[in-house]
Order: sequence, then structure tokens, then C-alpha cells
Amino acid sequence: MAASLVKRLLCVEDKVFLVTGGAAGVGAGIVRGLLNENARHVAFLDVADREGSALEAELITKFGALRAKFIKCDISDEAQLTAAYKQVLDKYRRLDAVINNAAVLSIDDRNVKRMVDINFTATVTSTMKALDIMGANKGGNGGTIINMSSLLALNLGSHLPVYAATKTAVLQFSIAMGAEKLYSESKVRVITVCLGPTDTAILHRSNLQNFDKDSAEPIASRVSVRQRVGSAVSGILEVIDQGKSGSTWIVKDDQKAYEITDKLSQAFEVLSDI
Repeated sequence: MAASLVKRLLCVEDKVFLVTGGAAGVGAGIVRGLLNENARHVAFLDVADREGSALEAELITKFGALRAKFIKCDISDEAQLTAAYKQVLDKYRRLDAVINNAAVLSIDDRNVKRMVDINFTATVTSTMKALDIMGANKGGNGGTIINMSSLLALNLGSHLPVYAATKTAVLQFSIAMGAEKLYSESKVRVITVCLGPTDTAILHRSNLQNFDKDSAEPIASRVSVRQRVGSAVSGILEVIDQGKSGSTWIVKDDQKAYEITDKLSQAFEVLSDI
């Protein structure tokens, strides 16, 4: 058996996953991909009730009852997020991995707070809840947290400044939470994926849940879509297989995932000498 397959079996098969922003786009692709890799159960959170319920019905038909569970949840509301985590534990009695994928995008000032609340604050809150449940130092069995950042977190410029800032914050937070000392205590890997532009509704006018319809068309015209959802999902599954805690990976341009942890460390060393 190939080493990569062994790792995937260890990291996905028979495990219970929670995915935020899982009703459509990359999130829905991740949910499908995990079940195809024989995850025991996948719970996914989203505000999109119709899309989430339809996906749950599709997955139950394909994979059987209890394998997939949609939970309507606005993750920016901590009470709702806490209730969703409780629902997963009540239903499945355990949690092995969390993928913090949910994000919203806008180019104007009207949705700034919501971008910060969902893209960063909710990622922090979800990460801390996952660590409380899965952390070996909290009575758990260890696990994995994947936090989704963006290529924009690695580039200086004025393009989508608030969105880029939230994703930069996710990157910094996840690197810190994945540090060796914390991992040695919790046995929970915290890994960052910087995702390149992907052909999902977040870039198109139809995605009215995520941003104001007047700003959607300029976003779609300004962002070059270079990656299929399937490619993004394959890359994220590779990271689940291969990633060490504290590592950072890029998934872009329909390529295999590749690690940039050492390059980031070198860059931070340069900055710290200033």
C-alpha cells in the first residue's frame, strides 16, 4: 500500500469531521471528498439552508444514513457555533478534525464587520472550541484543524484589503496555534492552507449570501479564476495527509498542494531583524 494512501486512511477513514461553510463551493467539495475517503461522519455548518439541506439529502442517498449532517449555523454568532459543536458531539460522541473553511467577501465598506467576524473571529472561536474538545491536555484524543487562508495573505497590495487582512490574521494565528510546544500538549495539528482563486460562487453575482449584489460584479471581473473546485479539494486532502502542525501550504492553479513553511520562516526572520 502506498505511503500516501496509508496516511489518508489514518487521517480520514473512520474519523468524524466538522466543516464550516460546507453547503456549497469548496466546502461542499471537501464534505464530498471526505466521505469518498471513508470518513465515518461529516457534519457541515452553513447559513444557506436550502443548499445545505439539498446536499445532506444527496449525501445520505449516496453514502447512507448518519454519514452526513447539515447544521444551519451562522458561525459569527458564538452561541450558534457552540450549539453546533454540541450537536455534533451529542450525535457522534466524538470529533477528530475540523476544517474552518467559511468566508465572505466584499469590496465595499458595508460588510467590513461581517468579513472580520466570519473570516477571522469565527475561525479563532472555532479553533479554540475544537482544541477544547480534541486536545489531549483537555481529555481528548488529539486531532486535526485545517484553517483556510488565501494567497492574498502572502502578497502586499491594495487588492481587497479587508479580506486580505482577515486571511493574513488567520495565517498568523494558525502558525502560532500549531507551534510544536502547543502540539506536544494537545496532540492536535493546526495547519494553514493558502487557497488560490477558485471557481466558486464567492466570485460570482449569484452568491448573494456572501456579499452585496452591487459589489459582486466588480469582484468577479477583478479576480482571475484559475482553479477548479475539484483541484482545490484534492489539494486540501493532500494537506490533511501530509501536513505537520504549524505548517503552511499553497493550493492553487490546479496544481498539487505544496508546503511553504520554511520560506515563511525565513521571511519572518528577515522581518524580525528590522
